[in-house]
Order: sequence, then C-alpha cells, then structure tokens
Amino acid sequence: MPNSMDGRVIYVVADGGKVRFLHDSQGQLKEVQDFDAHDHQGTPGKVPTASTPADNAKDAFARVVADRINAAINKGGKIDGIVLAAPATTLHEIREHLSKPATAKLIKTFTKDLTNIPTHDLRDHFDIPETGWQLPA
Repeated sequence: MPNSMDGRVIYVVADGGKVRFLHDSQGQLKEVQDFDAHDHQGTPGKVPTASTPADNAKDAFARVVADRINAAINKGGKIDGIVLAAPATTLHEIREHLSKPATAKLIKTFTKDLTNIPTHDLRDHFDIPETGWQLPA
C-alpha cells in the first residue's frame, strides 16, 4: 500500500477566519495557497437558530475551505490524500461540507489551531512518520 511520502498530500491548516494549504516537498512543508475570511465570503449552511453572526461567518468560511478542497479533488489533479488541522468546531464544519470523494482522501485530522505557526515549523506539529501515513485505497 502506498504511503504519504509516495504521492502528493495536501495539508490544510485552518481556523474560523484563515486557512493555509501546504504540500510536503523533500522534507519541508511549502505553502501553496492561503487566504482569510476577509478575502473570501461564503454562505453558511444549516445553522442553529440561536447562532450568532460570528458563528454564521465561521460556518460560511468553513464552507469556503471545504469547497476549495472539493474543487482540488474534483479537478482530477494528483492528490493522494488530505490532512486537516483546525480547532474542533472549525474542523467539524469543514468535514461537514466535504464531498464524498474529498472525505475518502482524508488521511488524518488534528484538533489543533496551527494557523499562527510559521510554515518552517509546521512539519513537526504534524508528527509525520518517516514512512508516511497509509493512503486511502
């Protein structure tokens, strides 16, 4: 079975208002894309009636992040897996909006806010095993 070192794995680091997409290349994470809620607005999904405007904005941003992940998978590019790191509520919202093909590519999730960690220090936080993670079949 191939592992995450054999192909292209996209690392997504998000919180309720910003996101970074990264790729592990030769033992270093490299930033591919980043944006924040001010640059991209989305429409929230189904939200509880007691939710606040801030909750709605975070849900809408999570939907935008999930849409980007879905689009990357649907493009037919060579993406072997996805690793997500976000605070619990944001992680849940992103996962709720992922398509089935994107969900099938999900290798691992981390319930951590790593958005303020410098890119060159992020790899250590993902605890990437030297042999890689097993990719989805």
